[in-house]
Amino acid sequence: MSFLAKRIKDAFMNKNTHTEDGQNGVKAAFGPELAKASILVVDDEIGMRHFLKKTLADKCRLVEVAATPAEASECLDGKSYDVIMLDNIMPGMTGLEWLADQWQIGLRSDIILMTAYADLDTAIEALRLGVSDFLLKPFHSNQVLNAISKSLAKTELKRQNSVLRQELAAGSDLLRQRDSFIGSSQVAQALRETIERAAAINAHVVIEGETGTGKHIAARMLHSVSPRAHQPFTWLPCFGITQEEFRERLFGRVDGSHASGTEGILSTAEGGVLFLEDVDMLPANCQNTLVEWLSTGRFQPVGGGRSFQSDIRVVCCCKESLKEAVESGRFRTDLYYLLNVHEIWLPPLRERPSDVIEIAEFFLKTLSSRMGGAAPELTASVKRRLMAHDWPGNVMELRNVVERAIIQGGFDRALQDVGGTETESLEAVEQRHILNVLQACGGNKAEAARILGVARKTIDRKCQAWGL
Repeated sequence: MSFLAKRIKDAFMNKNTHTEDGQNGVKAAFGPELAKASILVVDDEIGMRHFLKKTLADKCRLVEVAATPAEASECLDGKSYDVIMLDNIMPGMTGLEWLADQWQIGLRSDIILMTAYADLDTAIEALRLGVSDFLLKPFHSNQVLNAISKSLAKTELKRQNSVLRQELAAGSDLLRQRDSFIGSSQVAQALRETIERAAAINAHVVIEGETGTGKHIAARMLHSVSPRAHQPFTWLPCFGITQEEFRERLFGRVDGSHASGTEGILSTAEGGVLFLEDVDMLPANCQNTLVEWLSTGRFQPVGGGRSFQSDIRVVCCCKESLKEAVESGRFRTDLYYLLNVHEIWLPPLRERPSDVIEIAEFFLKTLSSRMGGAAPELTASVKRRLMAHDWPGNVMELRNVVERAIIQGGFDRALQDVGGTETESLEAVEQRHILNVLQACGGNKAEAARILGVARKTIDRKCQAWGL
């Protein structure tokens, strides 16, 4: 039996069921969402409007009232509400008739129906129209607060489930990582500071860098250290998407009833972060849609007749330079300026060679645990070969090598396609990478020795031999 059906059954069996809560001396535990909620009360009785306004005003973020369905429609044209407290019997049009019309043009609110007449036909129609709760007049303030709190909790759970499904659909370990960039080098430290500064400013961000540098991780880190950290992070790939798919994924679809429509990202991820992957690959007609939404801050679900305000921060990445895409005519100039309020450049792995071993150790630990295999040893020889490679595929290439090493039980075969083998100019490789590590450490020989796993005297001796 559904929650609403049980409420209706209780109402028929005993009309006083919902009026005893306040008299029993049981204080309801209202959820944390109540203080952030926006409520619209629709009732033609002035006494009921005043009662509900007084009950909710100091407990909710926003409470507005409407005396007629027409006034309620005007309110919904201007803003969205989390919950609508809807009276059923009103002059000219019943609450359920008005609700049926609202589903036709788009409605995002949860509905709590108020009525003094709990007849079976009304109950069945309320269920059909997606009413989430049923309050039988007269009722006490605690019943109202309980009903709203349960409605908000259900809506929040639904939103969390939607976001979780989107993340699971992404199917990427890196997408789910909230950890900051791994590495002790000055380059990695500076990057973390850049991301943290960008996170504190509520502006759209473009993340650029070579393939495999960790743009997904940068976006997740930015979200996790921002004021929006407790709101959803939603991922949308732009490559190969059609305009219809793009609009429906973003804005949702209205199909005339509460049951057949779909909610878009801008509804389920309200207040959070939207990560647009490979935004430079977005088709021209989708770019037009994005410009319209970002310029106005409002969107209209596909098939709907009402627009809604949105509050989402956009973080995007691109395969190629977004500026070059604009110069070549493949990307709209105005969209570039709307998105590129703050730019973050991710350095390639070859520019922070001292982080290679630390990242490899991280992948060995996490991947061996997930795959159920033993982590092969990172010998001194393996470390030299890893650090001697330029890593054109960056962190993703290093991850691939570590994963293959776990599967094959060692690094010998996994490193066959990696440069810097023991047979080729090992002394030159050693010199080049010791100097790279020293540069990354700002000339700190003790730190370079620690990272390389050698004695400080060894670094001093080699630098002297090289005339440094």
